[in-house]
Amino acid sequence: MIGTIAFLLALAALFGGWLYARMRWRIFVKERQSRRAMIGHERAKTKSENARTISQRVHDHLPDRIVLRLMRHRPQRRGRRIRIARRGLFVGRSVRINPGQHILAVGMTGSGKSSTIRVLADWAKRRPDWVIEVWDGKFGATGAPYLAHARVYESLPEIEERLADLVGREFPARAKMADRPHRAVIIDESRIFNELSATGLRHLITVVQEGRELGVHVWAGLQDPKTSSVPSEVRDQFTCRLVHMLQTAEANQVALMELATAGYSAHKLDRAGQVLVHEKGRRHPARPLFALWLSPAALAARPGRVCLTKVPARPGVAVARIEPTSSTRENRHATATATPRTDDFAEAIERALLGGAAGPRALARTLDRNPGSVLRKLTRMTEQGVITRTAEGTYAIPSAAEPITDAPKGQDR
Repeated sequence: MIGTIAFLLALAALFGGWLYARMRWRIFVKERQSRRAMIGHERAKTKSENARTISQRVHDHLPDRIVLRLMRHRPQRRGRRIRIARRGLFVGRSVRINPGQHILAVGMTGSGKSSTIRVLADWAKRRPDWVIEVWDGKFGATGAPYLAHARVYESLPEIEERLADLVGREFPARAKMADRPHRAVIIDESRIFNELSATGLRHLITVVQEGRELGVHVWAGLQDPKTSSVPSEVRDQFTCRLVHMLQTAEANQVALMELATAGYSAHKLDRAGQVLVHEKGRRHPARPLFALWLSPAALAARPGRVCLTKVPARPGVAVARIEPTSSTRENRHATATATPRTDDFAEAIERALLGGAAGPRALARTLDRNPGSVLRKLTRMTEQGVITRTAEGTYAIPSAAEPITDAPKGQDR
């Protein structure tokens, strides 16, 4: 009897000791996080060179070409969070963010915010459950690298029509889906926010307020997210901010507001490519990070989620076309059983015709080619049986969708 009681007391003492040790460990972790945050905030606010980390001081003296080589983006093969920066120049953990939220990249011209958005887009276009589209505020200059991977809207009437379609048709349809696919809307420059009509602005506010739950996420790049440039109803919905270099302390205070009081000093960043990351619910100090870099040419050259599958053709003619895949397994299977194609021009035409029939002029605008060369190529492909000519004078892939006579620039995936 006495032995049983002693055993129970020892067992209770061990359990109590384990609970106490766990409590002390949690307190230690919280204190360490608070200590690191305080040190990071102090270093962000100080003007002393000695308070900066060694990697930051080395970064300041390296040539740009070496920095770009070290920070060049490589395709991310795993994970559901996007790797957008590194903590150290040569070593250090990668900094990742959740893509399923509204993300704002802010910074002066040439600070690297467009490159950061391209890194986000490169991750999204490799995921079978993600689709991207671009609302270009620079009259087509920004959307050019995305043409092969996304639908690009260049004019305000097209953007307002798309906003009305999102709110009136796509959102109700997404609300009924059990497994909603993700759509990333890339917005470049505040011109889109400033020049929208009252109806378009109301639709945009609805998109940013209700889109996250329905799988539509806004990734915006702005130079100055002031209330006069971006409505507060839109700006307050960005739960993740990637802050690049700003010119003055006044610009930092106006652009970041509450973040500026927490130690985010973007005007103290040394050069383009450095970034401060703020994500809601994430504990980290406001210290400079090294953003990954991806050029427009590299994004345009990276292959998308496509595979080769056979389509009906005239007897005796073996034809292949490109279609978007829905999974990696389908991509491997289709690629293994398809006929490879080496004609890049013909392949681009077939990709452009996936959305429906189109005329030579519409295809020339989509592919940014000479209309005469496009017409000659269409004639040759028609003779080979790869495509057919409709009664309306447009061209289509056999058994493709219903005709669209004037397809806008850039095709949706």
